[in-house]
Amino acid sequence: MIDGIFFVGHVSVDRVQNINGSNIQPGGAALYAAIAAKTLLENVYLISVVGRDYPFLNILDMFSRRYLKISKTPSTRFSIKYNEAWEAKYLEAKYGSGLNISPSLIPVESLSPESILHISPISPPKVKRIVELVREKKPKTKISVNAWIGYIRGENKRILKEVAQEVDFFILNDSEAKALTDTRSLSAALKTLKSRMLVVTLGELGAIVSRDGEIQVVPALRMPIEKIVDTTGAGDTWCGSFLAAYKQTNDLMKSVIAASIISSIKCTGWGFSKLLSLRFRKVDDIIEYVIGLKEGGMQKKILDYIAK
Repeated sequence: MIDGIFFVGHVSVDRVQNINGSNIQPGGAALYAAIAAKTLLENVYLISVVGRDYPFLNILDMFSRRYLKISKTPSTRFSIKYNEAWEAKYLEAKYGSGLNISPSLIPVESLSPESILHISPISPPKVKRIVELVREKKPKTKISVNAWIGYIRGENKRILKEVAQEVDFFILNDSEAKALTDTRSLSAALKTLKSRMLVVTLGELGAIVSRDGEIQVVPALRMPIEKIVDTTGAGDTWCGSFLAAYKQTNDLMKSVIAASIISSIKCTGWGFSKLLSLRFRKVDDIIEYVIGLKEGGMQKKILDYIAK
């Protein structure tokens, strides 16, 4: 059994267009989340299916190939266009090999009571079956689920609300919370949604965490950014770094701050290029770095945290 974080979901080829130009890059919610978690933890595992045609196989060398499957089916591909307000429009979505992601891929035998299994956005019925499998076989393993607005429709709403009650972390943004509960008020959504720990992200403002009936607003400590280059995967990056920080500290405040900072760093480059070699020994290193930037002090520079 392994004490680590397992990320299950899509690994894709993304064609991204925004005000800074266009780029073809590795993507997928699970990959973004896993790479973000890697900035803080070593024991990070990726569970996914890619096609033999996947052009970025070298990126996957960061992870054990034990949980990665190569399929004859073409790789998952997304084409995404952002407007000046960084609102995304999916021009094309070819799920390809991603459709082969199923409960049978979950390495139940590897999960320990200290493990976290994070399910990135995939079909809600599959999410429910994975949750049921893990709860049956490894009831002490913590489960995290990240919702996505594209799946919040029809019968999926009922399924996701049921899933939220069964998992340890249910993470979504404010728009998704309102869509899932058919309300226009975030306050009403928070009263409706039930989960052991409900995390509603608020972008640059931080997050709202509802746990044991108590609601806590955790403000973000944002990293000063001169220019946003690409916001693709920012929410998934937030999830991965939040879970890694929480596993390391068990501290909500520090975890939300760390997630906001790492997500901000991600946005300063295309894809997750700015995160690939970034390593922090502990969450406090991230916070001290940004405080130094805000105060203008001679704190460690980001280069001090690049893995040699």
